[in-house]
Order: sequence, then structure tokens, then C-alpha cells
Amino acid sequence: MKKFLFIFMALLILLSGCTNKVGGDYFFKQINMLEQSLENPDWKKIATQVEALKDMYDKNKWKVQLIGDEGEYEGIDESIRRLIAAIKEEDIINIRMELATIESLLEGVYTL
Repeated sequence: MKKFLFIFMALLILLSGCTNKVGGDYFFKQINMLEQSLENPDWKKIATQVEALKDMYDKNKWKVQLIGDEGEYEGIDESIRRLIAAIKEEDIINIRMELATIESLLEGVYTL
């Protein structure tokens, strides 16, 4: 019982010490770069940037799963796939919509 109480107290102290945002700045920076690239579209550059976003998400998905719920991280994954398809079609409107969706879902994950 004492061991359980000690672990609980240690976790409580550890979590209460986190006063800053939990993270995600790297995602938001990548999204901002993509939005800026849409002003004068270079489709190869945009495709490279979205692949970087996808790779970044794949590498950090476990973190998102820890702090978000299933609907959020599955929604991000689906939106990234729709974003890739919209870029292949060079559809700026859908690209902007998917970027906004991804950003919104990430804000839901990273704000407490």
C-alpha cells in the first residue's frame, strides 16, 4: 500500500510541475510553413513539406496518443492523408481546409 501511495504521490508531483504547454510547436511550425507555401505554390516543395509533416506525425504519434483521445489522433491521421490527396490534385481550397482541421485537432490535443 505504501509503495502505491509513493508512486501516486511521485506522479502527482511530476504532473503538477508541468505548467507549460505540453508541446506540439514543431507541428504548428510545419503547418505554418505549408500555409505560407500556398501563397506562391511550388507543388514539389509543398509535397516535400507535407511528407515532412507526415513523417513528423508518424514519429511522434505515440506522444499524441498518450495525451489525446482516439478521435483526435485518428482524425489527424485521416486529415494528413486527405491533405496528401489534395496536394496531388493541386486543390488549394481543400489543402487549406485540411491544414485548418489538422491544426484544430492538434490544438485540442496540446491544450489542457
